[in-house]
Amino acid sequence: MWADALAMCREYLIDHPHLNYTADTCSADVPDRRPARFLVLVDSGSERRTIVHRDSRVTVEAWNAAGSAAAKEDAERVYEALDGWELVPDFDGWPSGPYSQPDPVTGTPRYVMTCLIRHRQENP
Repeated sequence: MWADALAMCREYLIDHPHLNYTADTCSADVPDRRPARFLVLVDSGSERRTIVHRDSRVTVEAWNAAGSAAAKEDAERVYEALDGWELVPDFDGWPSGPYSQPDPVTGTPRYVMTCLIRHRQENP
């Protein structure tokens, strides 16, 4: 059985004291009522590294209606948090640098990055 990397990442970001995200502003879906600032987490696949290790990818989208500079600042804070993530033994993670990708429908500023999470099989 493999750990749910997206759920682990979401819980970590919600609990991080310097990010100020909640269950309503950090989810796997774009909220129906969009807050001015929120994160969307996307399961972006995985690959097996060894018989007991998997590299899962979680794409993180930082949205901020206050503008591109605000979205970039949010993304940089999330990057720093993910880069400093102290995962339990047999886990590790590496975020990519965020890049601008405004929402094509609404034009809302959005910065995107992918975090690679290497984890060990829980019950081989």
